[in-house]
Amino acid sequence: MTNGLARASVRARPVAFAGVFSVLVLSATVVTASVAMLRTASGVRRTAVREQLTAMGAGFTVVTVYLSLFVIALVTALAVAQRAREHALLRAVGAVPWQIRRTVAVEALCTALPAVPLGYALGWLLARGWLAGMAAHGLVPDGVPLVVGLPPALAACGVLVVTSQLGGVLAAHRAARARPSDALSQTAGARRGLTVTDVVRGASALVALCGAALLTAVTAAGPREDVGEHLPLVLLAHLVAVGCAGPALTRVAALLLAWPLRVVTAPRVLGGGAATQLAFAQLGAQARRLSSAVTPVALVVAFTLVKLAALAHAAEPSWVDLFATVLYAAFAALAAVNTLVMLSAERRREVALLRSVGAASWQVVRVRAVEAVTVACAGFGAGTAVALAVTLPLGAAADASLAALPATAWAGLGGGVLTLTLLATLAPVPGHLRRALPR
Repeated sequence: MTNGLARASVRARPVAFAGVFSVLVLSATVVTASVAMLRTASGVRRTAVREQLTAMGAGFTVVTVYLSLFVIALVTALAVAQRAREHALLRAVGAVPWQIRRTVAVEALCTALPAVPLGYALGWLLARGWLAGMAAHGLVPDGVPLVVGLPPALAACGVLVVTSQLGGVLAAHRAARARPSDALSQTAGARRGLTVTDVVRGASALVALCGAALLTAVTAAGPREDVGEHLPLVLLAHLVAVGCAGPALTRVAALLLAWPLRVVTAPRVLGGGAATQLAFAQLGAQARRLSSAVTPVALVVAFTLVKLAALAHAAEPSWVDLFATVLYAAFAALAAVNTLVMLSAERRREVALLRSVGAASWQVVRVRAVEAVTVACAGFGAGTAVALAVTLPLGAAADASLAALPATAWAGLGGGVLTLTLLATLAPVPGHLRRALPR
């Protein structure tokens, strides 16, 4: 029964599972390309070039696998959390917790397995372009054959299946404990006050922060030449703490931005600020859900800042460094866009409710825009804090200080993050408005 229910759930919610599928394909692509480059190093005859290519491939493989684990677990947990009402309804009709967990596991498997061959094909293309670029810049001899084979596919399959299962099981633990009464209440909202989940999140954030600080100290005490290679891993360790503290960060950002945005939108020609007040009311009530968008945005900002800081110190940045910057930033940006679209696409009922009580289309768009600005500011602030936490103790050894970045880099990154967040958040809104009741 659970297998059929899982397959039906995948067919019934194409948007949610398409979002998870796209992230899985993206992860399989970068993992396949990284492992392929690592295997290609064995075909290089020159010892120095082979060692350099092996070290580069190993470094890329570790970072991309770690990054994929982080992003896949986040998106899978979000997809499960979005179906909390459905899981509660299953509990109401007699489903036991193990059936809920098995359904979630089968859903994750049905989404992960089809992503492997597509990601493998795209990873093969990425690896070919990667090797061609290195050959064009004299980093590898001409004529080095690309070695792909089965190991990259196995590595991608292992990362996708294991991570999606872990993310689904952890999220399903809460879904399996859903109270049947929640499914019977159509007006169920977010719980007020401090909950057990908030306490667990806070404790997890503190533990993750302590672990990140310990990893930072160990890296700083190690060889100076290895600091640059370990920098992305230290960065991701801090981002785990950001993910755990996401709801608190969203609430803080809403409090800090409430007054400035209300002042800006107060004139009558801008609507008198009613839509802004509604947006901040929703931010306070739905901080846990919107916090899922803060972490990917922080990931984009932190990775981009650290990579740009490293490039700013280099007299002539190497092609590999530029390629790594583009690859990591693009991976994080696509994951952030996917998460934002998933969150916005699931809010059709809210748009219909606003339209039914007389809200104009532009007011609905404005509510979403205010939420997007808040998420962008929270993500930018969290990402900047993570970048500072990494570069202050390790920046001198890794030649990556944020002080070297010009104001144009900060402005460009801030504008890019804001534009990215607005476009991804508002993309599903026109479709929701067409399906909603007319005013």
